[in-house]
Amino acid sequence: MIDVERCCGCFACAAACAEKFIQFQDEEHVRRYSALRTCAALCNACQRVCPVDAIDLLSDDGLEEPCAPASFTWSVALAPCRKCGQTYTTEKLRRLLVEKLQAHLGSGAEPPDWIALCPLCRRDDEAHRLRAATRTFQDS
Repeated sequence: MIDVERCCGCFACAAACAEKFIQFQDEEHVRRYSALRTCAALCNACQRVCPVDAIDLLSDDGLEEPCAPASFTWSVALAPCRKCGQTYTTEKLRRLLVEKLQAHLGSGAEPPDWIALCPLCRRDDEAHRLRAATRTFQDS
């Protein structure tokens, strides 16, 4: 059973599934997931890696036993990069990261500006900062 309201779209379950029963694909502004068939593996890898506990491995009779829904699909909205506009993560995952960082740094802390940037823009932004800092340091 997958709690689609809880799913943050991180794709950890798909990456952990050795049998590749859980798959995902990014399309336009959503990440679509599918559990293609009932899981035959005797593992709970997908459940163990889920950071929001959205996966519950229960059989039809309610006993805990690894299985997954057959032909089940769900989707999670993707978030665009603040700089280039390309989608790169899910909005739920970005919010979760902000919540965790604020809990760790203190509720009054502003979330780092890099959270809203895709990896390419993040790297570009960091290169510009490093270049500016190096020039300032050399001029002193």
